[in-house]
Parts: sequence; structure tokens; C-alpha cells
Amino acid sequence: MKRFFLIVCSILTFSSISAQETADIGIWGGVGSYLGDMTQIDQASSLNPNVGVFFRYNFNSRLSLRTSLMAGTIGATGKYEADPWEFDKFMTDVSVMGEFNFFRYIIGSKRHSMTTYLMSGLGTSLYKYTYDPALLSPMVYYLNNEQLGIVPAEIHDELILEKEESIIGLNVPIGFGFKFNIGERMGIGIEAILRKYFNDKVDDLDDPRKFYSLTDGPNGSSQGAWKSYNTFLHNNDFTYHLGIHLTYRFYRGDQECPVYENIK
Repeated sequence: MKRFFLIVCSILTFSSISAQETADIGIWGGVGSYLGDMTQIDQASSLNPNVGVFFRYNFNSRLSLRTSLMAGTIGATGKYEADPWEFDKFMTDVSVMGEFNFFRYIIGSKRHSMTTYLMSGLGTSLYKYTYDPALLSPMVYYLNNEQLGIVPAEIHDELILEKEESIIGLNVPIGFGFKFNIGERMGIGIEAILRKYFNDKVDDLDDPRKFYSLTDGPNGSSQGAWKSYNTFLHNNDFTYHLGIHLTYRFYRGDQECPVYENIK
């Protein structure tokens, strides 16, 4: 009878893997830093605290969908070309990511108590972008006297005026980690996340190598246009984050078979 119960339980367990739905909430804490146009970055002083919260819906023991909110300071001290440059700003990110476990993982399970995992998705970051021509002029070509002398008046005025704007920018997060159980309803993990941004304003160096060019047009007229190096898909701004998360399972659907759970 016990063998029959074990066989039935095992069949039900394997057939219900795709329907073994659970849900978790978690908190995240760690550090964040930056990769981009800057060089010779002082890594020690460029690590800043970041915190977050997330909700994770587990479709089964391998696949999850995770919504997270992360906030903290991102900054760096270093150089752009040969000139010193630094920035420091508060960033907030909202992301939706799919999470894939290499091994079956269920919070509260003794048999499936740990796994490595990969995750990726789409995020939106909110932060301030500061354009300061007085600080940028020694470094960027488009602010030297030669360039300012050939740009149209409306462009000239725009280039020499300091401004600050709020940015809502898309990014793609890619991460990996390791997580394991510490109780019937709790888990802990460590993970690293790299975010690729679709704008070049994180470090306040927006396409710093661009220049304004004049070409001869018909009838001897001159036509001007920006020659840019960065595009929506191609730019240099990334942030990376390393942290620890604590997770609490607040919902569990179908319970795993107790006999199957104790199979060695």
C-alpha cells in the first residue's frame, strides 16, 4: 500500500510541476556602481548603497516572474579622457524580470532547497540629468570656440545654457544569483545585476564625442548637422548592483506530496 501511495504521489508531483504556483515577497540590500564613458574610476568610492523590494510569482519550481523596485545612489569619481569628472545622483528603478532556476527550488522544501538562477527583463529608471557647460567645455569638442562659432543661433543658445531635467529611461537588466532556504517560509540569496540603459545621460556625459559639421549644399550654401556616436541602442551607460535578498513565501498553492518530499 505504501509503494502504491508513493507511485501515485510521484506521478501527481511530476504532472503538477507546471501548476505548482507560489508567491513571495522580499527585501534587497547591497551596493551599486557604474560603467560608461568615464575611465580611471575610483571603484572604492564609487560603490554606493542601494535597497529594494520585490514581489515574485512562481509559476512552478523553475520559472518565476518578478517585479522589483530598487532605489539608491549611483555615482563615480574618475576621468573623461584626460580631465577629471564626477557625478552623484539618486536613481529609482522599476523592473519586471523573468527568473529561471537551474534546479527545482521551492521555499520550505527540504529536497529542493537551493539553486543557481538567471534573470532578465525590462526596467524603467528615474533620475536627474544635469547639463553644465562650464564643467563640460574643457572636455567636449562641441563646446569649444570653433564649434560654437558655426552652430546656428538657436543651437548656440541651447549649448551654453545650464539645465537640469528629469529622465525616465528604459533599461534591460540581466542578472544571476544563488538562493537557498532558511526555514519553512523564508529564503535568502545573493545576486548580481547589470543594467544596460537606452540613453547616455546617467553620467551627465550625453554623447560627449558628438560634433557639429558643415557641408556644402546646392548654390554654394552650407548645411549643418550633428554627427553623433551614440544612438538609442548604442551607448556606453551601464550600472551594476551586487546584493543580498531575504524572501518570505506568503502564498503556496498545491502542496508537494509528503512522501515524495522525503525520498532520498
